[in-house]
Amino acid sequence: MKVSPFVWLCGVGFLGRLSYEMIRTPIVSLFAVRLGAPTQIIGLLVAAVTLTGIVVKYPSGALADIFGFRRIMSYGLIVKATAPFLYMLVSTWPQLLVLRLYHGLSTALYAPVASAFVAKEYPEQRASRLGMYGAFENGGVVLGPVFGAYLLSVSSFTVAFLSSGIIGIMAFRGIFEIPRDARRTPEAARLRPADIARQMLAGAKEIASDGAIRIVSFVEGTMYMGVGTLQAFLPLYALSVHISVAEVGVLFGIQGAASIIGRPLWGKASDTTGRRPLVVAGIVLCAATLVTMPLTENFLMLCGLNLLFGLGTGMVTPSTTALIGDLVKRNAFGAAMGVFGSLWDIGHASGPIIAGFLIAWIGYRYAFSIIAVPMLLALVFFVSSNGVRRVADRLASKLP
Repeated sequence: MKVSPFVWLCGVGFLGRLSYEMIRTPIVSLFAVRLGAPTQIIGLLVAAVTLTGIVVKYPSGALADIFGFRRIMSYGLIVKATAPFLYMLVSTWPQLLVLRLYHGLSTALYAPVASAFVAKEYPEQRASRLGMYGAFENGGVVLGPVFGAYLLSVSSFTVAFLSSGIIGIMAFRGIFEIPRDARRTPEAARLRPADIARQMLAGAKEIASDGAIRIVSFVEGTMYMGVGTLQAFLPLYALSVHISVAEVGVLFGIQGAASIIGRPLWGKASDTTGRRPLVVAGIVLCAATLVTMPLTENFLMLCGLNLLFGLGTGMVTPSTTALIGDLVKRNAFGAAMGVFGSLWDIGHASGPIIAGFLIAWIGYRYAFSIIAVPMLLALVFFVSSNGVRRVADRLASKLP
């Protein structure tokens, strides 16, 4: 039986995320402590992969519109397959910072292109398909921290890095089942570098000038400030209240499981009932749970809060990603997803960096609360945006 490109893409997304996330959470934070990195720098080390995304995601999405999806995705998967092995050569935190910037190319090149592929190929099922693909990716998000924490608790950093690299190689192999340059434009082969640069700049100007796209990206970015803060500092907070490394993996596993189970359901609900209500509910839930986490030292309470946080992210991301597809005015899904990814990566990167300084200054309780404030501010802009409202009303008129 022939397997569809969408199924292969879901498999590649799962394996790629599994490889990536088992290093990011909680291994990078703990590895940084072992290397002697100060608290303020740990946030930067975790966020460095996202800093790469800020710069690279738009060009990768725009180039995919010109040269085809598979080519650009394969470049990102080469990084996923090679970066984990390089961690074994790191002996200082500045070296780790450089490697983290390189590792960030993996998702910067792959993620916006994969989302653009789904958004373009399935316009009538956009949110539900994006939710389904996101669920497979989040399978890696669920299992990555659990698997990484387990390997670290029973073996060593070296074994964890080797395992991540092997899984990354498997993901790279899977991309070749996606049709070669399935959406490459006929003119692409004749384009000169100057022509490509002009197309990219024109696309960036058109998309980034859209106020509704900026607001939707702002909402996603502020939510990812919280996500990044938890990825960097929940492991350290948990260890400070005598929760084990293995239990830290369970916390992130629960958070990811709530998101993976919820995303297809929330995505379908977004297609049938509208985007805005789910975005509002999800952001409120994420902000409330982020504020509450450092108020408890109980493992079961933290499990429950991570469950709720995962439900919140599962509500928001399928709807915001689908909204970007809804807002695109021409055939530039890759560029749109690239701009979206770059803008939300600003939040994802800034969260841990800001939190690192805040935690060193005023502690976890106040730091987490401050990180939650931009989420609610973004929500005010989102609810009052005329551009988002017009798109939501247009979609609502098409609902049965």
